[in-house]
Amino acid sequence: RLRSRLAPAAGLALALGVEARVSFGRGSWFEPVSGLFEMIVSNPPYVPAAEIAGLAPDVKDFDPRGALDGGPDGLGPYREIARAAAAHLKPDGVVLVEFGAGQAEAVGTVFHRGGFSAAGAYRDLGGYIRCMGFRLT
Repeated sequence: RLRSRLAPAAGLALALGVEARVSFGRGSWFEPVSGLFEMIVSNPPYVPAAEIAGLAPDVKDFDPRGALDGGPDGLGPYREIARAAAAHLKPDGVVLVEFGAGQAEAVGTVFHRGGFSAAGAYRDLGGYIRCMGFRLT
């Protein structure tokens, strides 16, 4: 079962020729992770639970609910990442996260409260800040 759920990611790693440098694990956030990293990248679920029903059918009917549901305010996964990432970052390491349009300030607040400072913000084609980097302060 683990293999089948990770097959798309493993196939992509193979296609890109990076399979020797990548490992996959299944668990809750950092549970299966050990070691220190220069960069942690995540595109976690960020849709507030109550808004999922109103998403476009090609999103809500295609993506698994777990890939969409960010909890009551859409920020639950960011709180988990900000809480646990420091234990897995090398000195000067960066956490890079994607989030929904209009969530930049709230995500920034979550990471600032977790002891991080901003290390870059990146806009999507619509001009919204949709990705930010953070370093431990």
